[in-house]
Parts: sequence; C-alpha cells; structure tokens
Amino acid sequence: MKNLLRVFAVALLLLAHAAYAKEVAVLLPVTGPLTPLEKSELSKQVVDGLPVQFELKYGEEVDRFVKQAFQEESKKQDCDETNCYRRIAARYHAEKIIALRVAEIDKGRYLVTIQLYDVPTGDVISSQKEECTQCSFEKLKILCKELSARMSKSK
Repeated sequence: MKNLLRVFAVALLLLAHAAYAKEVAVLLPVTGPLTPLEKSELSKQVVDGLPVQFELKYGEEVDRFVKQAFQEESKKQDCDETNCYRRIAARYHAEKIIALRVAEIDKGRYLVTIQLYDVPTGDVISSQKEECTQCSFEKLKILCKELSARMSKSK
C-alpha cells in the first residue's frame, strides 16, 4: 500500500510539473531600419510584454545562430523560411518562434508587426500589427511591448 501511495504521489507531482511547464520560444533578431542598440532595446520590450508562459531564448548568441541559419538557407535553390524556423527551433528545443519586424513607411512613420509561429504545425498562431505615426523611439518601444502582450493574449 505504501508503494502504491508513493507511485501516486510521484504521478501527481509529474502532472503538476507538466501543467506549469513553460513553452520554449525563440525571439528572432528584430528586423528594420534601426541601429543594433535600438533593435536590442526593442527586443527587451518584447520580452517584457510577453507572459511568463514562455521560456524565452534570445540575445547575441541566438542572433548569431539565426543569421547563420538564414544565410545558409538563402544559398539553397529552394530557400524556405520554414526550414530556417525548424532549424532554429531544433537548436533551442523550441516549439515557438517570435518575430518582430519594423518597417519605415515614411520619415517618423513605422509599421510594426509581431508574429508567433508554431514550428510543429507551421502555422502563424498570432499576428499583431500597428502603424506608429509621428513615432519617436520611445513610442516605438511602448508599441512593441503592447503588441507582444496583445499577441500572447490572442493565441
């Protein structure tokens, strides 16, 4: 009877751990007409806006690997962004990819897009975009944080 109770207790602990396990996600380097320091700041804003449900992989080492993966994939005749995402996800044991893109429309006017990509299914789970007019860098930072928070709620 004691052994059965022990097995039951261990099973409950494993179930509880699985219920609170975080999904691993990789934050790709921010793309857009920004300085490396600005891109780094926007990455921090995305991280701050995301819920704690993700174990997030990001930073210089991730940025280097992502750049290498895309460079190698672009040399192939059948270049495919999905293949890059799979390779990046495999490297970091991730299920999700998060991509933030900033496009300058006009001087001081930007379109900011953030996407949450599910690697196993190949689907975009959530996509948020918003235009920022008369946009200072501070406004851009706030917008990136808001979009990442909104993205995670809509998935």
